[in-house]
Amino acid sequence: MRKPRIFLVVGLCLFLSVACTTREEAEQNGNDYKSVTVGGITLQWKADTLGFLNVKVSAPTTGWVAAGFDPTAGMRDANIIIGYVSGDEVFVRDDYGTTQNAHESDSAGGGENNISEQSGTEIGGTTEISFKIPLDSGDARDRPLVVGTTYSIILAYGQDDSFDSYHGTTRAATSIEL
Repeated sequence: MRKPRIFLVVGLCLFLSVACTTREEAEQNGNDYKSVTVGGITLQWKADTLGFLNVKVSAPTTGWVAAGFDPTAGMRDANIIIGYVSGDEVFVRDDYGTTQNAHESDSAGGGENNISEQSGTEIGGTTEISFKIPLDSGDARDRPLVVGTTYSIILAYGQDDSFDSYHGTTRAATSIEL
């Protein structure tokens, strides 16, 4: 009689450990990146000791991918980083959520482009962009981020290589702790 109980307990533990990995913020990815996958979009992040947030965003698309940090409602007030790969070139832009459903380039609205060390790949139908942003840029359009704090994150991707194409294709929301 003990064997069925043991198998039940072991089976339940295995099920729970597998179920939790679909949104595993504490997962370490070799380079100390934490990771979460929501709606087919993977966000990886790590804060460094120099005051920067290192980020990778990937999705099953040959178009654009985007991540928005700390929105107040929809896209509003989010620090949105959007990018795509076209041929051998990588295009990444620092945007600001102007309303619940719209965003614009930081520099177009009086802010600054605070992205550094941007790169990207498009391999096997998956686009990934990597970038670095300051935790506190001092830009009025970027809300400061603090290590140890939990933030709302919006993620999205589309099928076109454009900053201005329709953004309703695939989107998701989650929260992460820096």
